[in-house]
Amino acid sequence: MNNLFVKRLQLHLTQMSRYLKYVFNDFFVIALMFFIGGLGYEYSQLIKKIKPDLWWQSPLAIIVLMLGLQLGSLITLVKEADYVFWMPKEQSFLAFFKKGLTYSSWISGAVQLFIWFLLIPFITKSEIITNKWNLLLLFLLLLCIKRTMLVGSFIDNYKSFQYSSLLYRLVVPFVLLVIAMYGYVWVSMILVILLLVFLMFSTKSLKNSAIDWKHVIDTQHSHENVVNRFFNMFTDVPGMQGSVKRRRYLDFIFKWFDRDVYSLLYARGIIRDKEISGLLFRLTILGTILMLTINNKIMVTLLGMIFIYLMVFQLIPFFDNFSDNVFMHIYPISEESRVKSFSNDVIKILIPAVILFTAASIYSVNILFALFVFVVLILELILLTKIYVTKKIKNRV
Repeated sequence: MNNLFVKRLQLHLTQMSRYLKYVFNDFFVIALMFFIGGLGYEYSQLIKKIKPDLWWQSPLAIIVLMLGLQLGSLITLVKEADYVFWMPKEQSFLAFFKKGLTYSSWISGAVQLFIWFLLIPFITKSEIITNKWNLLLLFLLLLCIKRTMLVGSFIDNYKSFQYSSLLYRLVVPFVLLVIAMYGYVWVSMILVILLLVFLMFSTKSLKNSAIDWKHVIDTQHSHENVVNRFFNMFTDVPGMQGSVKRRRYLDFIFKWFDRDVYSLLYARGIIRDKEISGLLFRLTILGTILMLTINNKIMVTLLGMIFIYLMVFQLIPFFDNFSDNVFMHIYPISEESRVKSFSNDVIKILIPAVILFTAASIYSVNILFALFVFVVLILELILLTKIYVTKKIKNRV
């Protein structure tokens, strides 16, 4: 079982490294450097203005830490075929799950280290925790809480000992963080250690329990889909399949599109596709929220440009969405018209995102600068669709 997990982990890491080179392309790395630098500058300026012992500081720290604890899940690397192939040897599969628990703990530990390090200036300046040993204890507390969450997920893989995910993912971490943030870090530490001991004893009795294969496979698929959706923002990921949903309340939007065949086809396809439309919606909302919270002019402009680029890049693969349809090849319409219709649709679909980003820059900076942002984003959108998208499509064809 150990060798099986190692082989799957190597395959998993190889796949991740293959996609990461597309994520960290030159454009994105440069933009990310500016983004991190600007965000760090804004954070340092905010820290300087903080006064200690304000009522909202501890609740804010608790919320941030709670959100951080939700990052990272149990990675089992289970395949659908395992249900059939390993069912006769379910008892030996416990060692496979334990390897997954160890790997997940390391990944989650790195995430908690980053969040703890990020919050240290805020916590110390707010005087929530001033003792350096208590700060270190807070980090150990975060590791232990995350470990309890992962062990809870580990136990849920078996039918006999399933716990409420609400209990070990939200209620217990929240109670422990409240106790810690209000001056009793050591009390929370004692409680979480006792909880960990109880959970570890519970895992010893799992060897003779039946595995809930449906839950295990569904959970792993859910995790893989989240990761693949992220990578799919930068490159094509095989196996990503969307579903189509009728949205009558959006019918009025189609009046904005040209009445030619391809324009309506792509417009309806993109808007009705749950995968694409959902991703565009999330990117738009995320970009708007980030632009609302940053008042640095360079950062606001770069953020808008990054999110427009990501959305345009995400839409490119949709050009081939109907290629399997035989009618696409017998329509008496040239390929150039098809490319032109698709490019025009991309511009029209992303105009609402440009408007929202402009409105956000009005709030974060001023209306005059917002007009500049609007012009920059429109120019970027036109250049990307007319040059970049057209070139990409021709290369694909």
